[in-house]
Amino acid sequence: MKKFLVLIPLILLSSGCVKPQEQQCPSCEEYCKEKLEVKTSDIAELNKHPIDIEEEKCIKIADTSDIKMGNCTLKATEAWFKEIDKALITLKQILPADKYEKIADSQKKWESYIKSEFDVNENVIYNKAATIYYTIAADQKRELIKQRALLLKNYVADVKEL
Repeated sequence: MKKFLVLIPLILLSSGCVKPQEQQCPSCEEYCKEKLEVKTSDIAELNKHPIDIEEEKCIKIADTSDIKMGNCTLKATEAWFKEIDKALITLKQILPADKYEKIADSQKKWESYIKSEFDVNENVIYNKAATIYYTIAADQKRELIKQRALLLKNYVADVKEL
């Protein structure tokens, strides 16, 4: 959130929407609306995680191959698992043992949940006949892992702020 708040003035300044009071003109409002509409997508790009960017590049190369796109997503899933590991290591280093123990317990329960979800995913989606289901199954798995990685990353940021 802090990054976002810092980026808004920079984007406005670079778009020409923020000008000293004496340089304001009647057409500036219309100019700024046009520029802000274009720049809104830039904000989304700036907030993308490097793993998401790499996955998108890989998928573009894969073109229309469901299997290749699914493989890109599985690579991203592996990268998100590594992010989980990094966050857990960091939390173990910066938290008192009793507080980290709660996270470790939560992680064990989450891992049990993920195994169950992956089993459901493979039985309900992955084993369908069309290759698109391979990609859909991979995407759902990646999203589950990504959400946990981002949550743990937020815990790290919150603890470091204290």
